[in-house]
Amino acid sequence: MALNDEFTEKAVNLAVRVGKVTYDELRKVADKLIADLTAGNYPGKNIVNPDKKPELKHGQQTLKQLSKHNDGLSTVELTDPNLRQLQREMKKHNVDFAAAKDGKGKYTLFFKGKDVDSVTHALKSYTQKMVKRDKTNDKPSIKKDLAEAKEAAKVINIKLDKVKDRSRGARAI
Repeated sequence: MALNDEFTEKAVNLAVRVGKVTYDELRKVADKLIADLTAGNYPGKNIVNPDKKPELKHGQQTLKQLSKHNDGLSTVELTDPNLRQLQREMKKHNVDFAAAKDGKGKYTLFFKGKDVDSVTHALKSYTQKMVKRDKTNDKPSIKKDLAEAKEAAKVINIKLDKVKDRSRGARAI
């Protein structure tokens, strides 16, 4: 029985020491929290570095990310743009923008109000490239060539009569 009492006593002493350490740690955390709250560092704020601002994204982004810049937003409506080429031009001119699809082929381009001159210049170079590209692409479209080929195939099929040749595997009844 003495051995059992000895183990019980050691277990109780261990539990008391662990409880004391846990209590001391909780006390320190509570004191720190109270000090932060009285200093004005609320849980919603960045307690580690309250002056640090969140990093802002640049280039093409969502409208929500663009509105976090806290600059006035301006818009331009575009119909059927080549978004990849437009993105290249905007990136070249260091413009933060968001493109929102309004309808079939209609887009609204949102950008910061202070970037109006850069956007104007980017849109000018974009339209020049698109006009130049349209002039060089005077080739007929593949869809038109395909439609002409289908019509020619229909004419050839009408001319051919379907004749079953028994020597080529047609069944005799």
